[in-house]
Amino acid sequence: MEEILFALWVVAIIGPLAWSWYHKASIAMAMTLSLLFGYIVQLIWGWTLESSQLTELYLRVVMIPALVEDGHIHTLITSGFAHSWNDPLHVLGNIIIIALVGIPLEERLGRSKWLISYMIGLLGGSLAWTIANGGSFTPALGASGAAFGILGSYLCGWPDDEVYFPMILIRKWPVQFIALFYFGFEIFKAWQVYGLSEVSHVAHIAHFGGFILAYATLPILKKGIEWEGEIELTEIIEENPFEGVDELVKRLIEEGDEKETRQAWLEEIADRAKCPVCDGKLHLKKMRIRCESESSHVVWP
Repeated sequence: MEEILFALWVVAIIGPLAWSWYHKASIAMAMTLSLLFGYIVQLIWGWTLESSQLTELYLRVVMIPALVEDGHIHTLITSGFAHSWNDPLHVLGNIIIIALVGIPLEERLGRSKWLISYMIGLLGGSLAWTIANGGSFTPALGASGAAFGILGSYLCGWPDDEVYFPMILIRKWPVQFIALFYFGFEIFKAWQVYGLSEVSHVAHIAHFGGFILAYATLPILKKGIEWEGEIELTEIIEENPFEGVDELVKRLIEEGDEKETRQAWLEEIADRAKCPVCDGKLHLKKMRIRCESESSHVVWP
């Protein structure tokens, strides 16, 4: 029974990510589903297994510094997909950040680079916890390091972007406000724990590790990705990366003084043309034409 439930958890984690990658869908959305489905399976663990069996399953995936040092390297990754079955707020908090902040970040980075940045945040949190608690048998689990990594990446790359987020009100907030609020709150909570010796079951060090490492590495991932601010007509030149739409581009230049007209012609070009890298479909996002399957392939104009 234990093996079946463990296999079910693995499928629940990998399934949405594999489906998304194959169908070239949003990997950030798939990650939220992966964490949600994995948590549902862990609820089944908690409801059906005895305490000793449940402990045995969790020991396969949670990160324990002493065991990591003893060769359980895989738990640096697997711990980021596991949450305590009786703590729904933990997984909910992570999913909110990954969905509401992670999906817009994916539009900036593209699917591949988003996934790399996510894993950097996850590893940053895991390594920070392991180093800070060397030799300890205190376990850590959850996607918080990766979620804070998303905040760190977005803050570094596009701090002025605004995304919908539930902070007092559900409205658009600047990314820099969301990220710095979370980071500042973590500093305060860490001070309470480490400075005032209060009891806490939250791995604040892991949050810092994910945030800082993702922030530091984002400039490397961002290379080759253009800023997508509002464009002027003077930025649009007849030379373009597409085939068979030169006449449309000419009409765009001639008639695109008004924003609405410019958008209409850009949409027409996106519908008619193909991605020059993968020959895939194009779409218009924030007045820029880009590839649907991999946003880093083309950004024009």
